[in-house]
Amino acid sequence: MADDKAKVGPVKYIGQVRQEGRKVVWPTPRETMITTVMVLIVMIMFGIFFFFVDWIVANGTQLLLSIGSQSGPGIGG
Repeated sequence: MADDKAKVGPVKYIGQVRQEGRKVVWPTPRETMITTVMVLIVMIMFGIFFFFVDWIVANGTQLLLSIGSQSGPGIGG
């Protein structure tokens, strides 16, 4: 558990943080650009998909509401 671990002083903690920070492998500018473009493409695809899903659901709801509001022969009067 956390209580069983020894306490670490602030100086030692900062040293450990710097040591771990040296292990980080940063992406190259090319990798960053490629992943950025991929994220933008996926965002556009999701945007188009949800636009059409929303449009279909909105029109389907309007259709159902218009059917329910019409009074045909023998209904209501």
